[in-house]
Amino acid sequence: MISAAATDTIDWRRAADRLVNDTPTWVFAVAAGAVLVTVLIVGAMALSRSSKQQAERDKHHSEAVERAQEKGQPLPPKPLHMDPKPLIGGIAVSLNGLWGFAQDTVGLSFFFAVGFVSMFDVLEMRLFSDMYKMANADPRRRWTRQLKLMRATAWGFVFASAAANVVHAPNVWAAPFLAVMPIGAAWVIYVPLQNALAGEDPEEETKRPEGTKPGPFRLAGLLWRRLWAWGFRVAGLDVNDRADEMVRRARARDAADASYALRKVLKEKEQLEAVVGTAVVRRGRGKVSEEQKRLDVLNRALEKKVRPKAQTALELAETQDPEQGLQLMQRMAWLTRADDVAMLDYGPNSPAMQVLEELNIAANADFLKSRKRAQDADQKAAEAEEIRRNAEKAVAEAGEKLAAVEKALEETRKQAEEAQQQAAAERETEANRLKAIREERTLLESSDATAAQLYQKTAEELDALKGQMNGLQEERGRLSTAYDQVQKQAQEASEKALRLEGEQRALTVRLETLQAERARFETEATNALKEAEEARNETEDARRDLVRLQGQMSALDAQRPVSARAQQSGRVDARIGSAGGDSRQRVRDLLDAMSPEERSQSQRKLAEQLMGPLGLSLDGVRNHLRAIKQEDEEAAGVPNPRAEQDSAEEDSEDGEE
Repeated sequence: MISAAATDTIDWRRAADRLVNDTPTWVFAVAAGAVLVTVLIVGAMALSRSSKQQAERDKHHSEAVERAQEKGQPLPPKPLHMDPKPLIGGIAVSLNGLWGFAQDTVGLSFFFAVGFVSMFDVLEMRLFSDMYKMANADPRRRWTRQLKLMRATAWGFVFASAAANVVHAPNVWAAPFLAVMPIGAAWVIYVPLQNALAGEDPEEETKRPEGTKPGPFRLAGLLWRRLWAWGFRVAGLDVNDRADEMVRRARARDAADASYALRKVLKEKEQLEAVVGTAVVRRGRGKVSEEQKRLDVLNRALEKKVRPKAQTALELAETQDPEQGLQLMQRMAWLTRADDVAMLDYGPNSPAMQVLEELNIAANADFLKSRKRAQDADQKAAEAEEIRRNAEKAVAEAGEKLAAVEKALEETRKQAEEAQQQAAAERETEANRLKAIREERTLLESSDATAAQLYQKTAEELDALKGQMNGLQEERGRLSTAYDQVQKQAQEASEKALRLEGEQRALTVRLETLQAERARFETEATNALKEAEEARNETEDARRDLVRLQGQMSALDAQRPVSARAQQSGRVDARIGSAGGDSRQRVRDLLDAMSPEERSQSQRKLAEQLMGPLGLSLDGVRNHLRAIKQEDEEAAGVPNPRAEQDSAEEDSEDGEE
């Protein structure tokens, strides 16, 4: 039996208020102090444990590096570690916003609010921690499919947490700051992981046998990309352009648009001048025509607005830069040839490929640019070759001068040796003479000659010897000076030869560099020619395929009944005339009357000129022109693969006639 007390509902709020009011204040102080001490102890223990783990990781990494260095293997990557301590403030603010959102907006109780908060910020921190662990476990360090899935899930929780903070914000100004808290904390944790996992896994990204699976996330991603692509297309922007390139492209595009507007005004002005004539009617005499009014308006607009705008746009476009000029010319080609592209005839003899080649200004400019670079390289190589020849000639001249100086030095050395030998002979002669004088002096001393005679004789001999010694010293000084001059000249010639040899080596290196550049430019020009030749061959193949298809269609038309082809009267008349009527002869006569420059035009332009005098349709005149060309080639002996088809078609048309 259940008691009445058990059936009563317990008022927990009133019980909590009674407990708080009845409890002394010192109990709350002691409890708060105990909780604070416990928190500090737990924090210190956690910090100490984290420091020990980081030290162990560093020690393990250093040991692995030493083992890899000893074995000559690649160094292992440094282990990743998520450190959320600097982000405690931002995470706490985000948790506060989530808690308020769970209780105030969602209306959850305490325990359910705890589960709600743990589903966002706590779970995203757990996902980032698992991503760090998986990155450390993978030695190749790349973004796998599992890591990408975890990354997308974690960022989804982050943006959901940011949205909850925005909703719980007290005002509009606080909303963006509260939203930044979880996003900023997650980004700081994500950046080291992104830097470490910079590579992609080609096997999982590009070699998926099942292909790309459709799904809601795939649809949302494609719609998002399509929306941005539409925005870039409307704005006329290129996603690969940098900021400066984007501005320069826009200036070139504006210059092309302004030039095209000026072109249209000038064309209209020429047409109006042709209608009005050269005579200008004054306002006071007679009625002014509408064409004259329009011409006056165009002249005023041309002088005040259109031409100055085009000039300013061209000045700002920096057309002196080849890339800018190429952008300008490319857009002008697109604008001016838009009508030709729209009015192209895509039949068997369609000039579509020719127009496409004419519109491809970039490829032609690249070819011309590479050829110009090759020509510049040839010119620089020729200049370097001329400089090298001049240097070789200067080195040869310096060698000749050095040989002449060495020869002069050898002659001077021989002259010095001869002078030394002559001086030695003279010294020997003087020694013999001195010996004779001494003998004579001895005789004089032994004779009865007086001392005065002996002294006078000795003084005369000394004077003669002093004069000879002075002459020998002067000759020796002249020889020393000449020898020094010759040695100085030889040293200068040697230095000049060494300098010229160094210049020759530098010019040789420069010539080799220019020759390498010339070879590279020739290779680029050859490649461009090969690409142009391949494009031309592809065009010829496409034209031959079109001719073959036309032959097949002609054969099918020949098998149809006459009533089915009666509606194509202009074409039947042209083909009847192609069998030998008067129309083809008239066409041939008109072609013979034209000049070679007029006959070198395209078939379509010739047909447009001959439509009026012949009174035939455009297709009929073109058929006549093709038949005349075929007859001329057959008369000249040129093989034509369509001869049998044309003859069969003519026989069938003769039968129908």
